[in-house]
Amino acid sequence: MSTSEHRDWPAFLAAISANPDDDSLRLVAADFLEENGDPDRAMFIRIQVELARLETIGLGKSPEVDHLRRKERAFLGPLSVFRSLWAAEACPELVRIGSRSHSLDAPGSMTVEGAETIFFRRGFVEGVACSAEQWLQHARAIRSRNPVQRLLLFSVHLDRGDWWVLLPLLRGLRLLILAESGFDPGTAERVAWLQSQLPGIPVLTFPQRSSAMIELFRAVPTPHR
Repeated sequence: MSTSEHRDWPAFLAAISANPDDDSLRLVAADFLEENGDPDRAMFIRIQVELARLETIGLGKSPEVDHLRRKERAFLGPLSVFRSLWAAEACPELVRIGSRSHSLDAPGSMTVEGAETIFFRRGFVEGVACSAEQWLQHARAIRSRNPVQRLLLFSVHLDRGDWWVLLPLLRGLRLLILAESGFDPGTAERVAWLQSQLPGIPVLTFPQRSSAMIELFRAVPTPHR
């Protein structure tokens, strides 16, 4: 049984999602993971929590941060499978693991789709990029186990009725970005309406969906409250 299947793990996720600013909960979760056979995920959480702490106190350009970034890349870099596996575990509705053969155990057989749209900070999923339709369908499940603070939505040309349904699934975020496909004369009106319905949540627009846009979204800091 993996640690994520432990009967106590959902309680940790629920507590962290309900209290996203409390790093002590994240560090307790890291201790739990280490004690239950997942030292890699525990180390990753501690690295990202410490990185966030150092950045918050103005030491984002220190040698200590450079050292921690190298450690972080061991988990999130292109040669690591951790990011894909953790993303699939956290958001199975958006990340799919498959196989080129009949067995996932065969060397090089595993395929992963969607992991690039899941963004970790302080050890857990903070940012998600998906279509508006996917968020409508899966937001409640995703947010029940992840402290999502940033959301990038594409394919946002919904009817007003769908936007009313979507509103409760956007409340509590700290940043919402809409990826528009080409020129849309209704963009300004849509943004103004969302800002009126979601006070305190910045609503921005990107011109179109692309890999560069997703990388930019990754780099955008989450506003503090």
